Amino acid sequence: MSATRQATDKGRASCLLAVHLILQRPDDGRVLLGLRKGSVWGAGRWHVPAGHVEPGEDAMQALVREAREELGVRIDAGDLEHAVTVHHREAGGEPRMQLFFTASRWSGGPVNAEPGKCEQLGWFKVDELPSATVGYTRTALSSWRAGRSFAVCWRDSKRVDRGLGSRLIAGLQAI
Repeated sequence: MSATRQATDKGRASCLLAVHLILQRPDDGRVLLGLRKGSVWGAGRWHVPAGHVEPGEDAMQALVREAREELGVRIDAGDLEHAVTVHHREAGGEPRMQLFFTASRWSGGPVNAEPGKCEQLGWFKVDELPSATVGYTRTALSSWRAGRSFAVCWRDSKRVDRGLGSRLIAGLQAI
């Protein structure tokens, strides 16, 4: 039995926690995506730099680490700002809380520092994302652009519609 299932059986739900970086070019507003490859989750789809929070880390520490590991980018945690949170579950998968942050400043890179997991990096307009963008990433970026700080992207086990069917909660503010 999974940890999530055990927690639910006790009357509480739990979620895996992941962090995501919306790295935006200041000159044209394009955001950085990486094309996932190999046997990693999301292979063949575009996704923002992201990773799991490791034991002993807070979300900001995890994102600073992931930016360095994946992109060779150095970010100070004080330069990160919450952008949007997506409560997400793929069909048949475990619930996840996906935290997206923007960085007002960074140094170094970005370079493809994990070529075994990422085929290439690209800069894209938020309203012109590649068709093969991860569904909840598309939901997060469109919510962020619309000024929403929270969205639900819950995939029914009987129907998976990549990027459609997400419920956005308008006007919800992050605390």
